[in-house]
Amino acid sequence: MEKKIFVIVNPASSHGKTGKRWAGIKVQLHAGGLHFDYALTERPGEGTGLCRDALEAGYNTLVAVGGDGTLNEVVNGFFAVDGETRKRAAVGLITMGTGGDFARTVQLPRNVPEAVQRIARCQLRCLDVGMITFQGSGGETTKRYFCNIVDVGLGGFLVNRTRNHAKALGGTLFFLLNTLVSLALYQNQKVSVVVDDGFHWQGKAVTIVAGNGQYFGGGMRITPLASLDDGLLDFLFITDMHKAKLIANLYRVYKGKHLEISGVKFLRGRKIRIESPNEILLEMDGEQPGKTPVEIEIMPQVLNYII
Repeated sequence: MEKKIFVIVNPASSHGKTGKRWAGIKVQLHAGGLHFDYALTERPGEGTGLCRDALEAGYNTLVAVGGDGTLNEVVNGFFAVDGETRKRAAVGLITMGTGGDFARTVQLPRNVPEAVQRIARCQLRCLDVGMITFQGSGGETTKRYFCNIVDVGLGGFLVNRTRNHAKALGGTLFFLLNTLVSLALYQNQKVSVVVDDGFHWQGKAVTIVAGNGQYFGGGMRITPLASLDDGLLDFLFITDMHKAKLIANLYRVYKGKHLEISGVKFLRGRKIRIESPNEILLEMDGEQPGKTPVEIEIMPQVLNYII
């Protein structure tokens, strides 16, 4: 099938650098032999509608130019159309964002010419996608899709606290400094968790992570054993751990060597439900869309992704 390409660009990603670089990226896409139409997003969430409209108009290759949040918007647009349309379509990424965590898991280069070559080659891998149902900011029940990771607890608190902050320090340093500040401010929360209708856990937790990918927070390898196409989510609970112990072991998270620390629980499953007497914020692919109660499940091998 002939590729009909639509490129969705988030000019605000990477602290506005993507918008400044787009003219050069466009030249490199043409130099790679690609013929395409494109649109620049003007507000958060717009990428979802652009992707949906492009698919309904007959485009079959959707390329996100931006970060994890941009890709998340495109993927949500991908799942706003019917299954037959999705089967004939594929999603790709030119990673430009501050965190770039999904790109780390798929080993996508930050080098634009190489990313363009991959899109031109269009070799596909069929990936799992997570589906999450949660309470939106207005109290409404909301359903979204994600490629990478959902974090209920500390991550939602961090993203909410820093959403209007500039990221001029760069991804890893920005997220590290703000993680330390957020750890100092955050209060562990009471939660009730059910995994696959069989495993039950109650207690206080720093955070509960559902990982399809491996990295979040600008390079933390939080679910280091996760696979993008195994039909499972990796669940990580950091229980009621003292802040000094958390900070002392933070370097282990970057290396993915934290699973054996006391107070860290790890298991795999297809579905998790998280409830709390309090409203706990969630983080999804770098964004903060809502709060508990949360239900997350995996949809096996439903996304044609350009590797």
